[in-house]
Amino acid sequence: MGVSRFKMMRRKDRELPIGKALEIIEKGEYGVLSTFDGEYPYGVPVNYAYKDGIIYIHCALDGKKLENISKHPKVSFSVTAKSKVLPEKLTTAYESAIAFGSAELVEGVEKRVAIYELVKKYSPQLAEKYKINVPVDGNGEEEECKNTKVIKIVLEHVTGKSRVE
Repeated sequence: MGVSRFKMMRRKDRELPIGKALEIIEKGEYGVLSTFDGEYPYGVPVNYAYKDGIIYIHCALDGKKLENISKHPKVSFSVTAKSKVLPEKLTTAYESAIAFGSAELVEGVEKRVAIYELVKKYSPQLAEKYKINVPVDGNGEEEECKNTKVIKIVLEHVTGKSRVE
């Protein structure tokens, strides 16, 4: 086993176990996707769903995220939970996780599964409509899914960190 490209966490006393970091990612409300265009990093808050080591993000049919990923598929994704400013201590209590991985577009059945997971997370009352067993057009795609793309990030490395009150 060689040296990891990922740096060890400096504050070991704040490092969270991998299971807790994945729990933060799984339960987070939104995350920040960071991509690179070859000149500047680009971080954008996004809704997402996490399932089985993969983060799914829906987006428009074109845009900066997709342009960057097509050139540089390595990305990072961060989620912060339980953030609370502690002014009397000049600090913040928080839990956060950051994931690194490769991003790519998904189509077909995997896209439908990802959209179902996103709807189930953010609009559970509509989830039944997006289950994979609903009728689809000849391309294997539901009409409601045609105007969106889905990015998947296969996780390669995850860390978590916290500071308690």
